Amino acid sequence: MNPALINVGFVGMLFTYAFGGWSEVLIFLCIAMAVDYITGVVAAIRTGNKLNSEIGHWGLCRKGLILLVILIANQLDLLMNTDMIKGGAIYFYLANELISITENYSRIGFPLPKILKKVICVLKSQSDEEEKKEKESNEEMTRKTNTVQDLADKDREAESEKDSKK
Repeated sequence: MNPALINVGFVGMLFTYAFGGWSEVLIFLCIAMAVDYITGVVAAIRTGNKLNSEIGHWGLCRKGLILLVILIANQLDLLMNTDMIKGGAIYFYLANELISITENYSRIGFPLPKILKKVICVLKSQSDEEEKKEKESNEEMTRKTNTVQDLADKDREAESEKDSKK
């Protein structure tokens, strides 16, 4: 048997396990990521901008980081015995990729069907609402953490004052 085929099969098995299987939505996200990258290159050429290997490199790194977030989300789903976190992460990044594709098509001068634009606008507004809620939640968590830290600092100060008086 060909060792290259064995290696490809092994890598495929690891990816399937890590991502909890290859669902249709995950496949769609991967396709959208590829289309976004290709349309970004075409848009750069069309607008007269020179292709920049650093921008391309960071674009690919960004897409790799997206897949890492989905991998972590899948592991959190397993840990918490839920089936929501990975799906939410995939839909969030899918909306971002579709928005980016739309922007690239606009830069190229390529028309998009109105129904597709409407769907992407809905996804963007939902994504914006989720980001706003997440930001508010993070701010609340930071406030609570700071309050707990302040209380701990005051307790330490009180303890050190007691110790210094002894």
